Amino acid sequence: MASSLVRLYQLSDGYCYNSDSLFLYNFAKPFLRKNQSLLDVGCGSGILGKLAKRDFDITLTMIERDEYMTFLAQKNVLDSQVICRDFLEWESEERFDVLLSNPPFYRCEIVPSKNTRVNHARNESSLPIRDFFYKAKRVLKPNGSFIFCYDAKEAHRVFYELKNIGFNAEIARFVHPRIEKEATLVMIKARIQSKSSLKILPPLFTHIGKNQMQNSPEVQAIYAECQTYSLKVHSSDIDLER
Repeated sequence: MASSLVRLYQLSDGYCYNSDSLFLYNFAKPFLRKNQSLLDVGCGSGILGKLAKRDFDITLTMIERDEYMTFLAQKNVLDSQVICRDFLEWESEERFDVLLSNPPFYRCEIVPSKNTRVNHARNESSLPIRDFFYKAKRVLKPNGSFIFCYDAKEAHRVFYELKNIGFNAEIARFVHPRIEKEATLVMIKARIQSKSSLKILPPLFTHIGKNQMQNSPEVQAIYAECQTYSLKVHSSDIDLER
């Protein structure tokens, strides 16, 4: 059965979701179940949460620090709770079955964008990895799943910090731009109460051909399954007081 089209308002002057979020959602799908409680951290325009809501009818909570992105996330996913807060400062008595996130993961050394909003969405300083994992552990149920992606070059830090904080990485998959290129992204599922050995899935190759112009068959299938369509708006056109 074909998936219904997912329309999302996005900021033309802010960070827009990219293929990483679609790859992460595809990776997460086998671990999602109907009626689970899901927390989307750093939700941006709400792409991950909206896809999960469409396909699994989960109970969705999203959190985003940018007030304009929060506004759009609420417009995009009407039947959900969207919280405008810094995740590290947010406190909740609720514990979740799944925490799903495409967090900011570029190191501070990366040349920053002139757009402050984009920097917050991309740079690890906005959500330091150790603090992120520690807070994730606090808001998950004991048997909950922590599903996220990160810069593949930082995989050594990711696995170290997960273990140090008390998570067990159960499943990982690396994403490569082509078969002969190094990985650019790693997607991971971890849990607290788990002793499973780490399972490394076959890599996802995003393109075929030397010029990197043609999407691989698997990526084409992911795009077709997600069925997303963007509508761009400028922050100056948003009235937060309404």
